[in-house]
Amino acid sequence: MPDVSLTEFAVIGLVVLIVFGPQRLPEIARKAGEWARELRSISREFRRGIEREVAVINEPLQEIKEDLAGPVEQIKQDLKEPLEQINDELKSVEDGVSSAWVGPVAEIGPSPSEALEDLDRIESGENLLDGEDD
Repeated sequence: MPDVSLTEFAVIGLVVLIVFGPQRLPEIARKAGEWARELRSISREFRRGIEREVAVINEPLQEIKEDLAGPVEQIKQDLKEPLEQINDELKSVEDGVSSAWVGPVAEIGPSPSEALEDLDRIESGENLLDGEDD
């Protein structure tokens, strides 16, 4: 519903007073009150009807949800143990692989500033191997 400020309401009241006159103003106010009550009653009944229809739809859905809660929980429990076993096996394989590694140890690469220097040298066409001492 649109917001009507006090000044807007006063202007509307003044226009109604001028158009209809002071003799008919109480009758018009009474009629507007009746219409407002009727509109509120209609909207309340409409809302109740919609709520009844939604309840009719929601009830079977709620029953289905409750019926499925048990099997879904059982499926979760059934899958929990095999997944934990797989996770344990993967962990043991990972531990075995990391302990069996006999290759070179990874070295830390260049710092960001060294990488930028190398990039500048590459872009300028300079050979990167020229500046390195072995």
